[in-house]
Amino acid sequence: MNLKKGQSYIDLTIRKWDNTEFGNTLRKMCEAAREYENDQVEVHQVVNLGKRKGEWHYLIILNITQDLDDLGALVENNYR
Repeated sequence: MNLKKGQSYIDLTIRKWDNTEFGNTLRKMCEAAREYENDQVEVHQVVNLGKRKGEWHYLIILNITQDLDDLGALVENNYR
């Protein structure tokens, strides 16, 4: 198995918690980070950067693992 591992960093700003499902948001970020259908993406860390101007700011760190021997089909993503 020929694995390629990397990380991706995403800035997340939350203006209103009433309309936010944090777990669902993280799941969508993992799905959006996939380049190929067999990519494994997991949340490594959520860093709370604090509140500024009434908005909460986070840094989301994702671990991405690709099996270069079996990438699968390219993922069509509307988030990129």
